[in-house]
Amino acid sequence: MVFVLAGCQQPVDEVSVRSENVGFAQDEPILVNVQPSAPKENPINGIKRTGIQPNSLKIPAIDVEAQIQQLGVTKSGEMAVPNNIEDVSWFAPGYKPGQNGRAVIAGHVDGVDGPAVFWDLSKLELGDELVVENKEKILTFRVHTMESVPLDLADVSAVFGYTATPELVLITCSGTYDFDRGTREERLIVYASLVEK
Repeated sequence: MVFVLAGCQQPVDEVSVRSENVGFAQDEPILVNVQPSAPKENPINGIKRTGIQPNSLKIPAIDVEAQIQQLGVTKSGEMAVPNNIEDVSWFAPGYKPGQNGRAVIAGHVDGVDGPAVFWDLSKLELGDELVVENKEKILTFRVHTMESVPLDLADVSAVFGYTATPELVLITCSGTYDFDRGTREERLIVYASLVEK
């Protein structure tokens, strides 16, 4: 799978300025209160989590409310992204939000006509909440790490990989626009841990 997000098209480089010095990480691990379900035949089943198929994403700190498209990969093997600048997309072949592992949601930072859904993603701070939901359940995640990494150096296995507790990862374009490649040179990646309420 090629780690590319298309659609970050606006040639004005305000995105590059906004994401120039982005980055933080939690010094101490976030304490996550995970209540295991009752074990069945095998005790390991007690910590297995099923997750949800998400319909919407809310990020109160930056006033984001977006519908979630459930997408996979394109014919060329790239991660599929929303077909508009208002929605976000969940990488459906990966982990579900609420499952142990990293569920990945992508969105555009800008488009031909201006800012997109993740325009202000670089303004997130440590501890900000991300909320995903469907008709049955609401899950809240708390941001613990944010980084902007060069596209060619992005660690795909880390972004999409397994973790022992549920995490949510948000991805958008950042850095300078590369006209030859038709996308921005970096990816802004936000990591958040599930918080049981």
